[in-house]
Amino acid sequence: MTTVELKDVVKTFSSPKGKIIAVNNLSFQAKEGEVLGILGPNGAGKTTTLRMIATIYKPDRGTIRVEGIDVLENPLDVRKRIAYMPQEPDLIPFLSVEEHITYYLRFRGFSKKEAEKRCEEALRSFNLEKHRSKKPFQLSTGLKRRVQLASILSAEVPVIFLDEPTTGLDPMSKRNTWELIKDKIEDSGATILLTSHDLYEVEYLADRVIIINNGRLIAEGTPRDLRKRFGKSVKVVFEDPLIFDALREELMDVDGIKGIFQVSENAVEIKLDSLDRSINNLVRILASKELKIKDILTTAANFEDVYLEIIGNSGGDI
Repeated sequence: MTTVELKDVVKTFSSPKGKIIAVNNLSFQAKEGEVLGILGPNGAGKTTTLRMIATIYKPDRGTIRVEGIDVLENPLDVRKRIAYMPQEPDLIPFLSVEEHITYYLRFRGFSKKEAEKRCEEALRSFNLEKHRSKKPFQLSTGLKRRVQLASILSAEVPVIFLDEPTTGLDPMSKRNTWELIKDKIEDSGATILLTSHDLYEVEYLADRVIIINNGRLIAEGTPRDLRKRFGKSVKVVFEDPLIFDALREELMDVDGIKGIFQVSENAVEIKLDSLDRSINNLVRILASKELKIKDILTTAANFEDVYLEIIGNSGGDI
């Protein structure tokens, strides 16, 4: 079942230099129970897109639906179905951890009894019991983020926005937060829209990823699929040192070769369109040049390499 759907959405803003197109005919879907990672460089249109889904901004054109409800026609009904975790911890200064979670749940419409019950469950699930009486100034950044997550995920809404959920956390706290998010998501069945500049975080948490640049969708798929499509490269090791510039000039004219980089005096890394077709062309060309090949190794691109390549190919700033 599709929980969030955007179709041909456009959003512009006025500026002293004229109209700025922040979102340009953007279409995508997020399914029930799915964690959808939304990636892109600064200024790509990610935040504008999330704010339109959350009914903060109105799209100029196109349609946005949350659980089938149009955000323009019934914004209040949409707001009942979403929860948003901002980048910066925004806990109420004079409320304790326990009071904050209970207050949030009461604000979401739960009865006092149900809010208190859910609060106790959240304190246990997120290992916050010993911090229940502390005020925000007594909490580390990691604990503040955990209180935010405990509040939002306890409300059991269909759609949750997580905007940079582990910003400012140390590696151990970050990993613990990932595990908490993953466990609660699996239990709740909510649709999660995740934005993050931490590509390892996105790869770990997201079922599927969309990449936006200049307001347009430029790639989508699972992290694994994107690595297969965009992360094709081989390392070629030669018997003898090579003249790199001459080899590079020769190989860049070969069909299927997207880039070549020297990694040592006798080895190069070559980015390819297709491992099967392009490797055959590559070996044929190298053999014709009487270059003695010692070894050919396929290299597994990490998700960060793939992301940078996609953005670079789209003409975006990295």
